[in-house]
Parts: sequence; C-alpha cells; structure tokens
Amino acid sequence: MSNLELAVRPLRATVDAREFSEALKNISLVLKKSDVPILEEASIRFSGGRCILTTTDLTTWMIAEIPASGDDFSFIFSRTKKLELVCRRFDGSLTLEWTENTARHDGDGFVRLSCGSRTGEFDTWSTDLCPDIPQVDGDVSFSANAAELLERINRVAYATLKPGEGGRDASACVAFSGKQIYALDGYRAAWDDGELDFPQPFLAYAEPLRHLKVFGDHQVDFRFSKPWFSITDGTITIISRTADSEPYHLESAVPQKYLEAFSVSPREFLTELKYLKDVIPMTRKPYVYLCGNELLMPVNGRRYSTALAINRTGDTEIGFNLHYLNDALRQFRNEERVTVKISGVHTPVVIEAEGRNDCAMVLPVRAAMDTAA
Repeated sequence: MSNLELAVRPLRATVDAREFSEALKNISLVLKKSDVPILEEASIRFSGGRCILTTTDLTTWMIAEIPASGDDFSFIFSRTKKLELVCRRFDGSLTLEWTENTARHDGDGFVRLSCGSRTGEFDTWSTDLCPDIPQVDGDVSFSANAAELLERINRVAYATLKPGEGGRDASACVAFSGKQIYALDGYRAAWDDGELDFPQPFLAYAEPLRHLKVFGDHQVDFRFSKPWFSITDGTITIISRTADSEPYHLESAVPQKYLEAFSVSPREFLTELKYLKDVIPMTRKPYVYLCGNELLMPVNGRRYSTALAINRTGDTEIGFNLHYLNDALRQFRNEERVTVKISGVHTPVVIEAEGRNDCAMVLPVRAAMDTAA
C-alpha cells in the first residue's frame, strides 16, 4: 500500500446508535449560541474501546462515555445540533469513518456516519481547538440520588438572578450548607431542609445544576477541586465552577418574630394574582398591595383590585413585586393551604406549608400605594 493510500485511509469506529444518540442529546444541553463557533459543537474521541463525547461553554463541561470498538481518533463535529437530530433516526450498529483533509494538514476532515441503509457526511475540525477540560482531583465529598437532589434544587432555584444580573456571584447561585439548600437574590429567598448533610459549604450556579436531570434516578458523586466541582455517575460527568464567595448566613435574613400569620389557598392566591397581571396595563413596577383581604394595584392613576378568602388578625398594609410573590406561591402550588407570616411593612414575609421542610421569603416593596406607577 502506498504512503498516499495510508494518508487518506479512513479511521473507523463502531458504537451502538441508541447509546450514541442519547449521549449526544445529553451533552448538547450545554451548547448555546456563541461568538466562538467551536463552543457550539461537540468533540468526539475514540480511545481504548471507549467513545468520549464532550461539550462546553467554558463555564460548564458535559462529558459522556459509551463503549466503542475500532481505531483511536478524534474530531469536532460541525453542525452538532443538526447531527443530534439525525442520530435519533439511527438504530443498531453505527459506524463512524473519519477522513483527514490531507491538503490542509491541520486535522480538518469529514466523518461519514453509516447505520443500516442510512448514511451522512459531516465536516469536522481538529480537537486541537478544544479548550482543556478542568481536572477535579478531590476525593468524593458526598453522594446523592440525582432526582431527589434536583427536586430540592428546583424548589429554591427560582430565587436566583442570571449571572451578572445582580452584581454579586452569590445572587446567581444555589447555596449548600449543613442540611440546607437555599437561594437568596436580594429580593426573595427560598430554602429547603433535608436529611443529606453537605460536608462542606459551597455555592454553585443554578443553570448547570439543572443538568442533573441527565442522571435520572441514579446515584451521583460530587467532587471538589476549587474553583471546580464535578458530578458523575460513572458514565456522564458534569464539571462546573463554584462561586468565589462563601455561602451567606440565611438565618440572619429570616425574621424571628411575626406580627400576624394567616392561612390561604395558594391556588386561589395565584389565580387572583394572574387576574391582576392580565388586567393591568404594562408597567415597570408591578406592585401589588395586601390591604385587609384585598389585593390592590394602582397603575397610571387607575386602581385594580380583587379579594382573597382569608381571615387576618392584623391590619398591616404591605406591598410586593407581583412577579416575586407569584414565584414564592408557586413553590407550594400543589398544597391545599399555606401560611403567610408578616413581621412588618419593611421586613420579609415568609410563606410555608404544613408538613414540608421548605419555605419561601419575599421582601416587601417600600413604595407608597399612591405613588406606584
């Protein structure tokens, strides 16, 4: 065989099509529109009888491994999103044949996918362009059921801002400390107490934590090697950054005494808030005021109101951002009743439900009713 023939001989590997499709779908969760094209694509590496698929946005890495057979080689897909859809059509044995573009000598080329009677060819880039994957060398810090942990995170993660939105890393993060998972963005807070004791406090950005869903009901291990942490079940691995700051002390923000407490149906409360949201004009200050059993919204010189079926023991008039109050109530939307605790016109209101370990807290607005717009 000539040297020229050796140079252009395709490198070939075989995987199970379903496993490959599922792995590609899972790691594609990290992909988003980017000014750096390579960050919109997946890298594929065949080595030692394994196929390793990787994506990153430089904040979070998603890595999946599946069995493979054949040659060792690597490449970066182009049009990964399209390819992910294509691979859903494959079933059985999937063969990937990669051919280098010898005219360029930079690792570019194309890959041919073959599964049954279906084939497709896609351009590729060199994996030399891939950013290095952070190494998380710490021992296992704790293990947890992924589905149970995600359920707890989802209860509180709404009380975070988008990264960079609030000026503080902590406001975009979910905190883990002791047996608590909590979030506090400066306007509202939510927390959940559980049995799992976190051996070290840390802050993690809410978005990568939502990727826990790829593990299903599997047990996962957490490791830490600042500023990184990893989550893995042995097949899929997520690597992401922890925040530089330390978790804040939630207890210092929660009122210790209350002027009054009343019981209300969260579904009724949410229904009336939706009515007010639908009926008012567009406003940059969607402030709603609780006066007795009435919800009032003054907007542009007009007033809109509705009533709740509640019996209050106090007469404190208190205002809220409608969106923040709505988020807090949705935390308990499947409960029959919640208890709303009021400690003052300028101190946070706490919402809780009997038999649950989680609570929500909303900071009132300070604007007077007759100045809202």
